[in-house]
Amino acid sequence: MPVAPITQLTSHPFAEAFSYLPTPTLLLDNDGNIVASSVGLAELSPNAVPLALAGRSLQDVQSLLGPVATAWAYAYSVVRSTPWVQPPALLPVAWPIGNGKPARWWQPSLTRIALGSKAGSYWLATAHVTTPALPQVSPSSSVETDEIMQLRDALAHLPGYVLTLRGSDFRISYASPKLAALLGQNELHNRLAADVLNGMQLPDALTALTNTYQTGQTFVARELQLPGTEAAPLYFNVSVQPLRDANQQITGVLVFGQDVTNRVRPATASTLAAPYREIVEHLPQITSISSAEGVVEYLSPQWFAYTGQTMDVLRTHDWVDALNSDDWAQVLQELPEHLRKGEAWSWYARIRRHDGEYRLHLGHMEPERNEAGRISRWFGTLTDVQDQSPNPTPASPDSLEEDPCKELTDNLPQLLWTLNPDGTPDTLNRAATNYIGPEAQQRADEEGKSIIPGDDVVQALIELQHNFGPEDSWEYQSQIQRHDGELRWFLHRAQPLRDATGAIVKWYGTSTDIQELKQATLQLQKQNEDLVRNNRELDAFVQAAASELRQPIHNLQALFGQMREAVTFHDPDANALLVMADNSLTRWNNTVRNLMQLVKALEQNQLPAEEVSLATVTREALLGLHPHLRASGGEVSTHFQSLPTVSYVRPHLLSIITNLISNSIRQHDPSRPLRLRLESKHAANGRAQLVVQDNGLGMEPPRGSSRSSRTQPTGSGAGLYLIHRIVEDHGGRLEVESIPGKGTTFSVTL
Repeated sequence: MPVAPITQLTSHPFAEAFSYLPTPTLLLDNDGNIVASSVGLAELSPNAVPLALAGRSLQDVQSLLGPVATAWAYAYSVVRSTPWVQPPALLPVAWPIGNGKPARWWQPSLTRIALGSKAGSYWLATAHVTTPALPQVSPSSSVETDEIMQLRDALAHLPGYVLTLRGSDFRISYASPKLAALLGQNELHNRLAADVLNGMQLPDALTALTNTYQTGQTFVARELQLPGTEAAPLYFNVSVQPLRDANQQITGVLVFGQDVTNRVRPATASTLAAPYREIVEHLPQITSISSAEGVVEYLSPQWFAYTGQTMDVLRTHDWVDALNSDDWAQVLQELPEHLRKGEAWSWYARIRRHDGEYRLHLGHMEPERNEAGRISRWFGTLTDVQDQSPNPTPASPDSLEEDPCKELTDNLPQLLWTLNPDGTPDTLNRAATNYIGPEAQQRADEEGKSIIPGDDVVQALIELQHNFGPEDSWEYQSQIQRHDGELRWFLHRAQPLRDATGAIVKWYGTSTDIQELKQATLQLQKQNEDLVRNNRELDAFVQAAASELRQPIHNLQALFGQMREAVTFHDPDANALLVMADNSLTRWNNTVRNLMQLVKALEQNQLPAEEVSLATVTREALLGLHPHLRASGGEVSTHFQSLPTVSYVRPHLLSIITNLISNSIRQHDPSRPLRLRLESKHAANGRAQLVVQDNGLGMEPPRGSSRSSRTQPTGSGAGLYLIHRIVEDHGGRLEVESIPGKGTTFSVTL
């Protein structure tokens, strides 16, 4: 796309300032069309021609500008469909800009603004980078005279400080209202920069302006402290870049500043007021403070001790590297909705400890609102619940700067408490007092008792403290009665504060509500107990039924035997019928025997594993099956050299081998002698594997599958069901590969 020349910039300082903004900025009308854009959009796409975007819709430029524009479009779609709501908070996004440059994090935002006398609403879409990068400058196109007033008003809403200077003497042609307020100057227009800078203790500022004006090189300074703000330091990123006319001659410079105080000087426990600073630093939980948009600005020292990360991760957002990627993706998916609702919410995530182990944590976020009712920040906690298997309190409107750590502890969702070394109660946070109610707390104070965390918890701590080492952690579960009478389960954690001699001077602890998790655990435990009881009753029934069935079978077999010897049948089919009856009784007897073997195998579940020789167990199985094997003309070969022994319950291994060989004998092909091969080896997962292969009739594959199939059997007979049950009870797997007419291979991962 060709670049339209800049015209009459000297008479339009507002248009000039807007077009040369080094940060990505768009001015949108109420229909989502781009009215004006800044040169900083080149930061999002090196091929973009910023002001050539004017007149296009925001939807059309998403592919050009990447996820930042997508975030703007999402925010605009929300306010477009529901104009009575504020634009939603947007999360930082990462966007690679190509040419081998690494991806950077951007914080997009969308703001509704009113421009002069225009009746309709306009929207200011901005984005600032949260990782360092030099701005790129490219020419901008012309701006119609009718738009100058719009751009002037739009500049007043920018989250930055804008200054344009003309000529070699640097006369101010435009200064944004925010800059004038920051400098305490009512009128800056047409003044010389030297006069303004003279009293600001910025000796190098004029040198930087001169160098950019003479060389055309952009000057960038990071994290500069504003003079005169030593008591409460203010830090800025500042860029100085040349302004050019239509012939590309330098006619002045543009100065753009961005307040980065929150990134350079985030809220830290070391700056928080006592005594709450000690409480935050000694909490068993990890605590956090996030911006209204959900960007984490503070993590307590517990996070860095737990993960092994450094404070730099707050600036680069790399703290998320410690979270399981799948869990973090789920949190990111849900976060915009929770930020929009502005309500307390909880979530689970696995966090990588400094030793590499991931442990499950319960996260909870509570909003703080300002006097206008808008969320100003979020307070959060992370509680380790790995060993536990799964009424928000209104935030104080007081300023965080006045007593930030007290506000943090009062907004924690956990019940926070401190105890004296002798176990007497010391302090409770607001959540704790609200939980038990003011009347109960008053009675407890009068009686010197500790409702939270409870006398049983205090007694356990007192008994433990003499043997409590510096690195020891302590957990305890108990019920606490809520103000409405309901008893709820809590997980208590405590950490001691010691003096220079190592003596405990105070206990810091938290109590986390685990009522739902406890109920789920108890329900699961009850279900497991019911299942075990039902299985035991079923096994007892099967054993009793099998025992009752064996005697009638034996009686019938004996009766048919006597009939053959004593009775003469004249029917020519009599012998065939007798054989069929005898075979049926034999199968019936085998089924009953298998049922009894199954019950016996289940009763042997408590037997210990031992080192068993596969050759010895196979010989024992073949000895019992020898008559049947000889009748089939079968031959058996074993190949146990790679793995001669396995660790297993010996009766179970004997049942597996016996039933597999018996199955092959029953399925042998009468047209050829049975050939049976047994082999042991290591499976892909490192466990022992037994393979039994025969050349029998094979099994018919399920309808619709291929001729050769490999499946995990569900049990097509009592013998196979017995094997399947035994193997799965040991955490193994039974697989079958069969080709009809060719043979079957059983693979048992022990």
